[in-house]
Amino acid sequence: MEKLLPILKTSRKFIVFFALVTASVAAAISLVLPFKYSASVRLLITQKEAFTLDPYTALRSNELIGDSLAQVVATSTFLSRILESGYKIDPRYFDKAEHLKRRLWDDTVEVDVARGTGLVRITAFHPDRDQAKRIVAASAFLLSAQGSDYVGRELTVRLVDPPLASKFPVRPNLPLNAVVGGILGAFLASGWVWLDHRRKKHHGHLL
Repeated sequence: MEKLLPILKTSRKFIVFFALVTASVAAAISLVLPFKYSASVRLLITQKEAFTLDPYTALRSNELIGDSLAQVVATSTFLSRILESGYKIDPRYFDKAEHLKRRLWDDTVEVDVARGTGLVRITAFHPDRDQAKRIVAASAFLLSAQGSDYVGRELTVRLVDPPLASKFPVRPNLPLNAVVGGILGAFLASGWVWLDHRRKKHHGHLL
């Protein structure tokens, strides 16, 4: 079995060049995509029943409730309530066919549940920084006011971190996309060099 590294070293200039090309292409594609800001809030979930439970069971119960609320936030029904919440969220951004609207909403919000704490972070992404803040503020309000209705038990959902928006766009992640593109390019170029070497060695056959 031939060693791969010495073979790749003979074509390292080609591999590096191809990696730079793919990194540049990935960066160029990122530049034509719409830039989006992020905004996030953090909520603390507690329930009255927790006082009758041991600490581990209470935290585990809060985590499960957080997971349930995360699924609720991702629904089109929740989006409809967001748009009707009075937070002046521009409905034209979501004025699309139903399947496209659901896909866009799923890409707009992310909900993370911090294990062992009962804390829930809601993050929204939007081309307009102010709209991103309004979306997470409306989400926090709806969960605080109607959280118990969604899970069928009495909850207290408190805002512990108010809406905070990024100063600069966070999507697309230009440096990350360029690095991933470069790695992919290096991998593809290395594979091509190896296959070409095998083909030449075996007179046009790979094996």
